[in-house]
Amino acid sequence: MFDIESRIIKINEFPSKILNNSRQINICLPSSYFEFAEKSYSVLYMHDGQNIFDGERAYAGVGWMVHEVHDKLVNMGMIRELIIVGIDNMQEERISEYAHTDGRFKRERVIGKGRYYERFVIEELKPFIDENFRTSPRAEDTGLMGSSMGGLVTFNMGFRNPDVFGRLGIISPSFWWNTRINIQTVNKYSDAISRSRMWIDMGTKEGFLDKSFDKVVECILNRSDSSMGNIEAHWIVGAGHTEVDWQKRVHWPLIHLFGID
Repeated sequence: MFDIESRIIKINEFPSKILNNSRQINICLPSSYFEFAEKSYSVLYMHDGQNIFDGERAYAGVGWMVHEVHDKLVNMGMIRELIIVGIDNMQEERISEYAHTDGRFKRERVIGKGRYYERFVIEELKPFIDENFRTSPRAEDTGLMGSSMGGLVTFNMGFRNPDVFGRLGIISPSFWWNTRINIQTVNKYSDAISRSRMWIDMGTKEGFLDKSFDKVVECILNRSDSSMGNIEAHWIVGAGHTEVDWQKRVHWPLIHLFGID
């Protein structure tokens, strides 16, 4: 199915019985993977996989270059080495798969399939990755990251499954999608606040996203113990809702989530 001798492994059609579809998965292995046959690695799962590497298939033609940022931080001794798994979105089904509840987008009704997408990652993709690569499958060694609707699905999946995902990068989250229910999620699954390590951010030039962001993050912080230092929530001055802006700051969540003590 794939060539494990390559550092970046592409699986063109990874099937999901749960979602009844298939998508491309890109797996980036750390440079030491082939040098230390007994070593296991933490894993970071990232949504919108088209956008996170070189940008060749990115929505706006700009990728996060997360593999290059990762390598620089590793070389500087700032983070541990990671296996990074890029999960392609399904384009016209993207919003539906990233939403745990029904809603509307551009006046069109959207059926939320987020729970099925969640099951796909947990029940189909993660077991495949853990079986075929030298991973540390523990929650404290497993991260999720995404932006916009990818940030929203990271929030939902992470809060609902702190026993699976212990590191959450919630970037420019679309908390406007049923804000009231997002607050209910925080209250219902509040154990995740103490059990997980989170980075949550929003740019100051992201338009209408600010009010919903404030409401949900305030709820999270009110339930958190600041002395633990596990949650970082930030407004990023001057940042907009673009891949370029996310590329510029992806090093911050990487350091917070996977930094070396």
